[in-house]
Amino acid sequence: MFTGSKPKAGLMLRPWHVLGIYAVLLGLYVTLLHPWLMNWGATEAEQRMALPGDEVAASPNTAYFTRAITINAPADEVWPWIVQIGQDRAGFYSNDWLENIFLADIHNANVIHPEWQRRQLGDVVPLVPPDYLGGLPAKYFVGEPGATIGPHIWLLQPGRAIADTPGRFVLVPIDDHTTRLLLRESIEANTPGGGAPGVVAGRLVWDPMHFVMVQRMLQGIKERAEGQPLVPPALEVAARIGWVLAGLGLTGLFLMRRRGYLWLLIPLAAASPSLAFTGDPNAALAGFLAVGITVWGALLFGRRWWARYALIGAGVLLVLVLAADAYVLVGVLFDPIIAAVLLAMLRNRRQDAITETILTRWGARGKHV
Repeated sequence: MFTGSKPKAGLMLRPWHVLGIYAVLLGLYVTLLHPWLMNWGATEAEQRMALPGDEVAASPNTAYFTRAITINAPADEVWPWIVQIGQDRAGFYSNDWLENIFLADIHNANVIHPEWQRRQLGDVVPLVPPDYLGGLPAKYFVGEPGATIGPHIWLLQPGRAIADTPGRFVLVPIDDHTTRLLLRESIEANTPGGGAPGVVAGRLVWDPMHFVMVQRMLQGIKERAEGQPLVPPALEVAARIGWVLAGLGLTGLFLMRRRGYLWLLIPLAAASPSLAFTGDPNAALAGFLAVGITVWGALLFGRRWWARYALIGAGVLLVLVLAADAYVLVGVLFDPIIAAVLLAMLRNRRQDAITETILTRWGARGKHV
C-alpha cells in the first residue's frame, strides 16, 4: 500500500542504525534523565524532609520521590490555586492540549473561583468527566458506569497541605513573599502492575509521561500565583503561528498528491473528536499533525519511513520532557522548518525558471541556424 522510490545507498537509514541510536538514548535516559526528572527541582534536604502525610505510608518501606518549585508569592496566595484543582473545576494548569487529545475535556482556569475553594476529606478529585468514553473506564476502574474517576482527598491541612489532587502538595513558606511548593508521591503508586515488568513499564513509560504533566502543572501554579506568564506573549504568538502554518502546510502536501484528499480524511477524522467533545482547537491541531505526519511520511517514504519516524518520535518525547512549555517550543520549532521548506521551494522554482529560459533560448537559436 505504501510505496516510495528506492533511496541512495548512502542515505539509507537501516534498522540497526536506529537501534544503536535508541540504545545510546536509553543509556542517557536511565543514567541521567530519569534521576533528574524523578526529583525535579527538589534539594536533597527536601527529598529527605518529613512532610505531612508521610506517617500514613502504605508500608514502613514506602519510598517517595519529591518535586519542588519556588514561587515568589506568600503561601496564602498559592493555596487557592491548588485547592481548586480538578477536571470539574480549574483543571490541572498543565498541558491541557495533551489532555484533550484524549478527550479529557480539561480547561485550565486563570482566575480564582470562590465557589471552588471548599474541600473536605473524602472528596473525589475528578481526572476525567463521569461519562468519559461512554463510561467504560469508570466501569473498569470503579466498577460503576458514570462514576467519578480520580483520587480521594485523604489529607487536608488548609493553607499547608492537601492530598491527593492528584499528588500530595505541601507549602513551605520561606519568607513573607516566597514559598516552596513540594509535590510528593510514592514510587509504589507509580509502578503499574508491580513486579519487574511494572518497574520497567513505570520507569520507561509512566514516569516520563507523568513528569511531562506534573512539571507543567507546577509551572502553571507558579505563573498564576505570581501573576507572570511562563512564556512571553510574543513567543506564544510565534508558537501559535508555527502550529497553524504547520497544519496548513501539511494539508497542502496532501492535496498536492494524487487523491491526497482521501488520505487527508484520516488526520481530519483523528482531530475531529477533540474539537467536538472538548472544544480545544490546540488539541485538535496537535492530533491532526501527529496523525497526518505519520500518514504522509508513510505515503512518501514507504517502508523506509518507520526508521525515520522512530527517531522523530524520540525527539518529540525529549522535547516534551525537557521543555518547560512543550506546546510553545514545538510551535516555535515549526517556524524555521516551514521557512526552510518555503525557501527550498522558491529556490527550486527559480532554478526551474532559469532552466526553462536557457532551453527556450537555445531552441530559438537553433531555429535561426
